[in-house]
Amino acid sequence: MAVAAYRTVAEDLRRRIDQGEFAPGDPLPSRAALARHYGVGSNVATAAVRVLTVEGLVKGRAGRGVFVRERPTSGTMARSWTQERLQGRLAVTAGGRDAGADAVRGADSGHDGRTVRGAPRSTTGEAPEEIARRLGVPAAEPVIRSEYLLTRDGRPAMLCVSWEPLGITGGTPVSLPGAGPLAGSSVVARMSYIGLQITHSTETVTARTATRAEADALDLTPGAPVAAIERTYFAGERPLETADLVVPGERFRLAYEIPAEPAEG
Repeated sequence: MAVAAYRTVAEDLRRRIDQGEFAPGDPLPSRAALARHYGVGSNVATAAVRVLTVEGLVKGRAGRGVFVRERPTSGTMARSWTQERLQGRLAVTAGGRDAGADAVRGADSGHDGRTVRGAPRSTTGEAPEEIARRLGVPAAEPVIRSEYLLTRDGRPAMLCVSWEPLGITGGTPVSLPGAGPLAGSSVVARMSYIGLQITHSTETVTARTATRAEADALDLTPGAPVAAIERTYFAGERPLETADLVVPGERFRLAYEIPAEPAEG
C-alpha cells in the first residue's frame, strides 16, 4: 500500500529536525516553500505540518509561522515546608543541575523580576463558588484575583492564579502581590507584614491535560500533560489565600520534602 504523500513529507521533515537542520526555535519553511521543495500541493504540505504539530515537534505562532519546539527536559521542581518555602522560594533543577541564582521564585506568590513574565494582573471581583469554599467565605464574597506566569531560562515554568479575601488584605499596603512595600515577596511575608502568621499549607496535585488557554500560556501543544496543584495557605484554621498552579508535565517533576516530626523523649 502506497504511503500517503503528506506522511512522506512529514517523515522527511521529522528526519531533518532530528538531524539538527531545523534546530529548536527555528521556523519551518512556509507551506508554499514546502510544497515547492517536495513537489506536492499546498494541502499536502499543510497536512504534513499538522502531523508534526500533533506529535509536539513544532508549534504554530499566530501571524509568525510554525517553529520547532524545544525538546522536553527532566527538570525537578522541589516543593517543601522548609525555611526556603517560608521565604517564598522555589528550587528548580534542570537536567540534574541546580538552578542556583536563576531558580524560579514566586510559585508561592513571591516574584522575581527575572523570572516573572510581566507584572501580576490583579482584579477585584466576587469569589466563584469553589473558591469561596476553599477560602471558607460566603459565595460571591469580594476577593482579589491575581494571575502571573513564571519562567525559567526564558521558558514558561508555571502558570498561577491566586485568590485572597478582600476583607483580609483590602486597604492594606500589601493588597496587591505585585505592588506596595512587599511587591515580589511571598504570601507568607505579605501576610506577616499585616500581622497574620501562616502556620501551614495544603496542596492537592492532579494530573490532567492542559486547557487551550493553559497550553497557549505555557507554550505547550493542546492536550499536553500538566500537574495541576490546588494550594491553600492557613493561619491556624483560617484560610488566607488559595491558588491554582499549573506546571508543564513534560518539563518538570514535582518533588516534595516533608520534614519528620521530632521524636518525643
